[in-house]
Amino acid sequence: MNCLLDTHTLLWYLQNSENLSDRTTEILEDANNNLSVSIASLWEISIKLGLGKLRLQKSFSELEEVLQQLILMPIPFTESGDKLAGCESVAVLEKL
Repeated sequence: MNCLLDTHTLLWYLQNSENLSDRTTEILEDANNNLSVSIASLWEISIKLGLGKLRLQKSFSELEEVLQQLILMPIPFTESGDKLAGCESVAVLEKL
């Protein structure tokens, strides 16, 4: 399955948050799934960190390593339309 993570889903996963459903965790950890995140989500995280409105257990620079471990591919703005075709939004699977 092709999955697009929204910012909250990515943050909740990185922080081991209880807001993340068991089903979503299974999807994120299933090696058969292709995970993507918009570069805008990384931009949003960077801005929030810079403003002091967000704290992470890991530094922003360590985020790249985590994305590689998850085999999570950032989608640049210029490719978002093509890359998003057929993606499932992981955000809808979250507990709200």
